[in-house]
Amino acid sequence: MIRLSSPEPRDLKGLLSGPAYEPPYDGAVQDEFAWHIVKYLREDAVLHSEVELETSGALFTADFVVEVPGPIQPRRVAFECGGGRNLRDHQRRLRRDATLIASNRPNGQPVVDALYRLRGSDLLDHMEDCLYLVSQWERSAPTRPDLFSERGRINLDTLATREARNLRLRPEQAAAMVTYEIDPEQEEYFSERHLWHAANGTNPFILLRRFDRRYSEAWSVHVDEAVARPQRLRPTGS
Repeated sequence: MIRLSSPEPRDLKGLLSGPAYEPPYDGAVQDEFAWHIVKYLREDAVLHSEVELETSGALFTADFVVEVPGPIQPRRVAFECGGGRNLRDHQRRLRRDATLIASNRPNGQPVVDALYRLRGSDLLDHMEDCLYLVSQWERSAPTRPDLFSERGRINLDTLATREARNLRLRPEQAAAMVTYEIDPEQEEYFSERHLWHAANGTNPFILLRRFDRRYSEAWSVHVDEAVARPQRLRPTGS
């Protein structure tokens, strides 16, 4: 468990080795995410797992926080690997994530600058597409430190599916969905996920959500809801 309360300089070993895959992680999805994302992050990025993030009213735990150097202070982006099982879970996560994105640390800097919530099934079935969409969102803010290396971006551009590459994201966009055709000629057609969709007459899709500190229209209403329904102390985990 790592607690990030204020920016600290990286050690020399970290600067030389770059972001590292350092299991064990909290679950299989988190392990898969860490294994892949370190291949695309810039070399001076740090990937923290099970990170305690303190707000004025509670202490939360994020699955991952990527920290990259900035001109004044590091840029910090949180990743949550999992979604709500039902509407109540989904609403609770919206309030939780909005509280994090709206909160400041004791030094006045944001707790996190952006927060991505990625569904576990999407990561397991379409990891490169998920990371490609994250990279496109990050690319939409050229004045901020980028999370991804140039080589990482090139590789994601190559590995992403046509469906993901065809999606155009706006900087203020708070969610993205990519729908896939069901093609019996493709090997993935026989996966459990595709067979379920084929049986139910629907197309497979991935769904990503993003809260960005700069675009309060997407998350401010959920902060108001969180104030109306106070979080319990230490709502750790997802």
